[in-house]
Amino acid sequence: MEFRGEITVFGVHRYLITLYFIIGVMNAATITEMENLHTSLFTGYNKNVRPITDQNSAIDVTIFMYIKSIREFDEVDEKFSFVAALQFIWMDEKLLWDKSINGGIEQITVSYDDVWVPELTLSSPSSKGSTIGKSSDRIRVNEEGEMEWMPAGLIESTCSVNAQKFPFDIQSCDTSFTSLGYKSNEVNLQAGFPNVMLNVYSPHALWDITASEVKTVILGSGNESEITFTIQLKRDAVFAVVNIIMPILILSLLNVLVFLLVPESGERIGYCITTLLAIAVYMTIVNDLLPQTSQPVPLISYKLMIDLLISALIVFVTIINMRLYNKDDNNSVPNWLKSIYRFLTCTGRKTHPDETEEVKQRSEIKFKGTGTTVMQENASKCKTKDCSGELKNKQERKDDPITWKQISYMVDWIALFTCIFLTVMNMIIFLGMATS
Repeated sequence: MEFRGEITVFGVHRYLITLYFIIGVMNAATITEMENLHTSLFTGYNKNVRPITDQNSAIDVTIFMYIKSIREFDEVDEKFSFVAALQFIWMDEKLLWDKSINGGIEQITVSYDDVWVPELTLSSPSSKGSTIGKSSDRIRVNEEGEMEWMPAGLIESTCSVNAQKFPFDIQSCDTSFTSLGYKSNEVNLQAGFPNVMLNVYSPHALWDITASEVKTVILGSGNESEITFTIQLKRDAVFAVVNIIMPILILSLLNVLVFLLVPESGERIGYCITTLLAIAVYMTIVNDLLPQTSQPVPLISYKLMIDLLISALIVFVTIINMRLYNKDDNNSVPNWLKSIYRFLTCTGRKTHPDETEEVKQRSEIKFKGTGTTVMQENASKCKTKDCSGELKNKQERKDDPITWKQISYMVDWIALFTCIFLTVMNMIIFLGMATS
């Protein structure tokens, strides 16, 4: 009994499915009915007349944008191109029919050239003006006169670039459309959604869409409406950091190491000038990647200029220091340089052992009352031979044996730590301002 019951239920389901299929076939429109409907709808149809009964009223056109992919964002030429589809929906009061007397036809498709369409033109083209729509487009119409048109293609628009925080910049690009040849009281453009649709979007390798906005504005004359799609792009900074920022930092730090190079090698000047030229080359490369504008100037341009100035300072200090290193020791070191050297090396003026012994002997001679005789003997010796300068230099070398080479080493260490500090601070300030 249970087996028979299952067969009965199965039979009833099969019967219902068959009955539904037969009814559907009976209600399906034939090609003749479709041709008759097209003939009746387009007899006397004039696509140059707005399809609205009250010609004093505006036709509401709802627009949606679906972005497929970003093709190119050119910062130098300030051009933004992307592949997208625009969906237009409006009512055509001349294309209405009753499906009950037209074979149950609910929708038809017509050619772009056969019906009235709200032709839009790109009001922010990058090269030449372009109009949305072409003869191969198809438009879907339902029984209530609702029109649906969805053209797709490459859109090339201008985009004002703000590269101040390159390569951590965020760009905002506006793509605007206006109805060609119609006033705002004839065609009313309105946004279907407040944002651009990203349902079919394929991510870009360099740019990410972080936000979007759609708004309709009335132009300054007050006679035309314009719909604007704003897309916010954020740069993926990894490529620029690895290929631009890090090499510049490494070059700057290598440039500072010239002060650790032995002066006898004779390679100091060539080393620092080579690094200076490398930084200048990177400065040229970065300038080629950015728009040629001074408002606002990219922060990285300031950073590279400071790096170039630091490198020029290193070349200058290196040249001066080489002269100090090779200076004759017979030329005494100025006292102010000696004071700086003692302060930085934490070595105060020490009494030389020979000087201590000499002071002791003088004290003993004076105590014995023979100091005058010794002084006379020394004076008589210097009369026969001009030894005042020699004795003076010898006494200075005994008192304070600071040479020009020691001064040169001091300048090396001061310049080393100073330039490292300037280079690191330059990078930290740039990163702080660019990422804020």
